[in-house]
Amino acid sequence: MLTSQLNHHLLYLAWKLSSADAGSVANTKARLVGGEGQHLYQLRAWAIANGQASALLVPEAPLEQIAEAIWASDTQPMLTRWVASRRACSAATREIEANRKEEIAHSAVIAA
Repeated sequence: MLTSQLNHHLLYLAWKLSSADAGSVANTKARLVGGEGQHLYQLRAWAIANGQASALLVPEAPLEQIAEAIWASDTQPMLTRWVASRRACSAATREIEANRKEEIAHSAVIAA
């Protein structure tokens, strides 16, 4: 991550999906990518696993707009926190990467 990006606070979000089915996962992925495409934020890391999603992003719009873009009406937010240091950024990224590995392992079991 560039030092200039660390001068801007990053936002870590975690939420529970309405269901863990493929449609809900696809909808969540589309919302994450769509919000970035609308220039509401820049995604730095994200994962969806076991009916939960998490994302680390650089906000470029008011939080209300970001939440509206990412979360469906029945979404249950679990955690929202600002990440202001390199150490906190690294910890949040490791957490998301661990969730992504869990997602990949879960997908491989379903496919088998």
